[in-house]
Amino acid sequence: ICAIGQPFILSSSTPYAALWFSADGRGSATTVSGLTNAVGMAIASLTAPGFVSNPFEIRYNFLFIACFTTVFAIPAIFIPSKPKTPPSYSASNSKERRMPFRESIRLLFTNLDFIIIWFTFGVMCGLFSTVTSLLAQILLPYGISEDDAGLAAVALIVAGIVGAVSSGIFIDKTGKHVWILRAFVPIAGFMYLALLFVVKPDNYGAIVGVCVIMGFCTFSLLPVALELSVECSYPVSESISSPSLWLCSQILAFVFTVSMDALRDPSGDPPENMRRALIMATGISMPMMVIVQFYKSKNKRLAFEKEAAQRQESK
Repeated sequence: ICAIGQPFILSSSTPYAALWFSADGRGSATTVSGLTNAVGMAIASLTAPGFVSNPFEIRYNFLFIACFTTVFAIPAIFIPSKPKTPPSYSASNSKERRMPFRESIRLLFTNLDFIIIWFTFGVMCGLFSTVTSLLAQILLPYGISEDDAGLAAVALIVAGIVGAVSSGIFIDKTGKHVWILRAFVPIAGFMYLALLFVVKPDNYGAIVGVCVIMGFCTFSLLPVALELSVECSYPVSESISSPSLWLCSQILAFVFTVSMDALRDPSGDPPENMRRALIMATGISMPMMVIVQFYKSKNKRLAFEKEAAQRQESK
């Protein structure tokens, strides 16, 4: 049931932002709604050890999660379906630009710029989810405790939240989505290379440092990629374009997790190390820095809204 409900939460960020916010607030709104999953992971990582001291107490952790999520779900019942006054021209004509699902998919996957965003987001977000999930298993063979590995994962997520909020505000104020895309994808790629070299005994500080930079840069791409997926594919509905990115990332995260776990080295030095998995992560992430350089699309939705505003003023 949780797995079925998750896509509805992940996919709501850009449609909700487009429906309720104008151009100077959509990036921040997408950031806040898109980060709910990461914030939940951070809270769970910090609180779970306090509720679970042995396997028989895991039910207390689930009880806490159930209570916590129920409290936050109640206000959603009272949120109106849409604002009384549309915040932008693209929000006011959303019904007029609806098109059949097959036509929307055809337009998306014959659009090279969308494919670049779709694939880059899928790889970087899917890889990040995989490394976050396997971080303890990556670090434990080198003498790092489970508590320290958990703290490294929290640092990864918290730095990511800071990065995503910063980039959301930045794109709202400047509209320079592509600048962040082309700058931060290479940095995130190099952080996977750095992680390959810093994961070793008695090097915990460097590991946390790499995790912080990786989290900051990867999460900074979240609002940028989600918004660009809408901008480059407009007038395709936001409820189809951005969820396609989440679908790609979830599928690739599953593939990466299975693949990286299979690359564990039981007879290596140290035993059970995941160095080959980190080599795989580096090899997958580094080419993304080249691919994003081919993204050339203008912000079509912003341009459309600007033209509509100019026509309105001239009347």
